[in-house]
Amino acid sequence: MDIGSAFTFMFDDEDWIKKIAIGGGIVFVGVLLSPILVGLLLLLPIGGYMIEVLKNVRDGQATPLPEWTDFGGLFKTGLMIAVIAIIYYIPVIVLACGAGATQGFLGSADSDTAAALGFVAVCLNCLQFLVSVLVGFFMPAAFIRYAQHETIGSAFQFAELWSFIRTNIGDYIIVFLLSWVAGIVAGFGLILCLIGIFFTVFWSYLVVGNLYGQLARKAV
Repeated sequence: MDIGSAFTFMFDDEDWIKKIAIGGGIVFVGVLLSPILVGLLLLLPIGGYMIEVLKNVRDGQATPLPEWTDFGGLFKTGLMIAVIAIIYYIPVIVLACGAGATQGFLGSADSDTAAALGFVAVCLNCLQFLVSVLVGFFMPAAFIRYAQHETIGSAFQFAELWSFIRTNIGDYIIVFLLSWVAGIVAGFGLILCLIGIFFTVFWSYLVVGNLYGQLARKAV
């Protein structure tokens, strides 16, 4: 795998300024309008764009950055990706709600009950963290498999997912860790007068799409 290219490949596209500007602009407007939920819908094409990058890298396209022309297709793909992610994270959401509800009763409980509830809340929070890491570990395989078969069900064929992970375990762990690194680096956009973070967030999606695509191509 060419790890270095995953972080810089987008700049090799002759139209990279336009494509990243559009992506960053969509993220900016989506976040701006997120309080009225419309913004969340605007963010869906970003996930779809990431999957298209994955496919282009997997297929060895000379210019992996797709054009911003098929917004309908990007929206549909992004919606499927969002549904997959939400279903995967249901256990995490349930544990988070349980921990929050437990902590909510602490103020009205006596000392012994409060101590017991506090212990339960800590256990739930720890379990939530462990489950979220486990879920996050399966997400690259789920997205890669969805990009291959384009069905939601394919992202939940756990026997096939585990076989894919086990067969490519070394590269898979590298991709998993570097995806987290890309998200952390994206936060440095805050330095650019806050506005920059919207473009670095989009950049991190491109990095992740490239890493997933390289993994899918090597596995094939």
